[in-house]
Order: sequence, then structure tokens, then C-alpha cells
Amino acid sequence: MAHPTEKSKRLAELVNQGEASRIVLTDAHLCLRRTLDVPSRIKSSMTGAPAKWLGGSLLAGLTTSLLFGSGKKKAPTEIVTPKKERGFVLGLLTLLFTLSKPAVKIYATKLLKDYLSRRFIGGSDLRPGVTRNSPYR
Repeated sequence: MAHPTEKSKRLAELVNQGEASRIVLTDAHLCLRRTLDVPSRIKSSMTGAPAKWLGGSLLAGLTTSLLFGSGKKKAPTEIVTPKKERGFVLGLLTLLFTLSKPAVKIYATKLLKDYLSRRFIGGSDLRPGVTRNSPYR
């Protein structure tokens, strides 16, 4: 076997020094990532001390409302307008319109569905005499 020469000793020393530097850099990189990862730091802080966060948010909200609030609130002045009484006929018409709205919606939906099915699925067209391949369509 060959005896280790000065070059090979120096090369082995440099390799070991590079590995040690790589380990130090990796640790420093991980430490920096943990330091700069603000969302995870906030999350761990909130799960570690939720009472402090709740108290702080309540205190901040109270302070904000006191500083930027409009002061004393005045009671709103209510203007009472006399309600007009409806007659029997107007009340009956209102009731009929209210009760007929669902039926009108159902009827309109049925008409639209029939029209679209004829138009796109291929049923009979609303314009008789014009075929699908007609150039006048």
C-alpha cells in the first residue's frame, strides 16, 4: 500500500472540512427558515397560549371601539306614519296574487323547459316549415 502523501492528507482534510461546513450551513438554513416562517410561529403561539390571544383581541377591539367610536349614540327619532286600512277587495286581491305566484312560476318554468327541449334536443320547432338544414334559419 502506498503511504498517504501530503496531497492526499490535505485532500482528506479539505473533504472533512467541506462536510462540516455543509452541516453548519444546513443547520443555519433550517434555523433561518424557522425564524422567517411567521404563519407557523403565530399558529404555535396561538395554540400555546390561546387565553393571551383572546384577551389581546378583546382588548384591541375595545380600544378601537372607544377611540374610533362615534361617542354617545342618540336615540333614533321614529316617525310614525298612520297605516292605511285596506278594503276587503284589495286584501282579497293581495291574497290571490300571493297565492298564485308559485303556480305562475311553475307554469313559466314548464314553458321554458318545453321550449328549450324543442330548441336544443330536436323536438318540433316553433317555426313550422323551416327545417334544421334550411339556409333561412
